[in-house]
Amino acid sequence: MTCPCRQICLVPKPGCTRPHGSLPRHRTAGPQLAAQVMGLPLFSGLDHDVLEKLMADASALTCARRSMLFSGGSQADCFYIVLDGQVKLFALTSDGRESIVEVFTPVSSFGEAAMLSTGSFPLHAEVIEDATLIRVGRRAFVNTLRDDHAVAYRMLVNMCRRHQRLSGEIHHLKHSQPWQRVAEFLLALTEAAEGTALVALPFNKEVLASRLGIRRESLSRVLARLKEVGVRTEGNAVRIDDVGSLRRRCAEAAH
Repeated sequence: MTCPCRQICLVPKPGCTRPHGSLPRHRTAGPQLAAQVMGLPLFSGLDHDVLEKLMADASALTCARRSMLFSGGSQADCFYIVLDGQVKLFALTSDGRESIVEVFTPVSSFGEAAMLSTGSFPLHAEVIEDATLIRVGRRAFVNTLRDDHAVAYRMLVNMCRRHQRLSGEIHHLKHSQPWQRVAEFLLALTEAAEGTALVALPFNKEVLASRLGIRRESLSRVLARLKEVGVRTEGNAVRIDDVGSLRRRCAEAAH
């Protein structure tokens, strides 16, 4: 029997012959995958059957580290959802250096604005840690939005909210000191309000420096300075001796 499912199986259909582990790296399909995808800000508030229509041209793929997904100026006929691994979005400066705009980790999406607006990617995207992705094709996605104006409006609202959040982050980044950027990034990795915390860095220090808009050598100096307030690097992790005190320092610097 021919399997009636698409390549991405959000809801296993009667007679489906594909095992739930059909996604790369044996990721579970069906309800678990649907819940992850519907948890994205882009799809907030949408019904499951709408998601099925939007994802009709979706496919799963695995990408090795250093794989280029697209380059600036290339056709944006899809967008991506990261299920595991990491992908960086970056621009090239006039002297050829990379300037990382964002690092996408599970579960997040990117490229949808370019697909729905200009039709070309303004930046470059490269896998920095072996990744499992969903590639969401443009045809079914756009056709669904054209057929259902209510869904299109809701998705527009979701994208505007995301844009406002990113604009706020960029504004804050430009007006904060390097030590503050690093400290706030580390604090965002823990839910602790007080006491000691050990946080794992989600990517290497070179990527972290570029993501925070500082040079690699500047990051080393900042981390050395933060030792004075009880922030110490331990391999690929950072120990914060007094989370409450560091949060208060950052709050005071913001005013």
